[in-house]
Amino acid sequence: MNIAPNPALQKLHNFHQPPPPAWTPHTIGWYVLFGIVALLLLWLTIHIAHSWLGNRYRRKALRELVTATPDQFSALLKRTALAVWPRERVAALNGDAWLNFLAETASIESFHNTPGDRIEELALSSRSLSAEDEQAIRAVAAEWIRRHRVQA
Repeated sequence: MNIAPNPALQKLHNFHQPPPPAWTPHTIGWYVLFGIVALLLLWLTIHIAHSWLGNRYRRKALRELVTATPDQFSALLKRTALAVWPRERVAALNGDAWLNFLAETASIESFHNTPGDRIEELALSSRSLSAEDEQAIRAVAAEWIRRHRVQA
């Protein structure tokens, strides 16, 4: 079985393959879009870094709160507040004015209720607390550290 060669196939030579398509965009619109996305990513990175650096005092205060004794809670909150508010506004606060400041700056009513309202009293006296009250006050202090907002 010999098959006679087809004369049309004898005229075929190597096929010329087109070059592979380029992966780079061919229009200016894509470059503009990439530029905008790059600027947004840069802004987002700067914003996150600024926020993270700006909240260092919160992380430090939360670490100190873990080992602080109940009589140190008020002083710790005062130092935390002094890190972001002017000394003239925070340093002289005590008693009900201090508790009102804590409640207003974080929108927490726990400083007007027991045991949160005893945070000043604990700093000045050597009275002991029950384990539940200590944990409750520690939780209120941690909540204030996380939630307080600085109003200009």
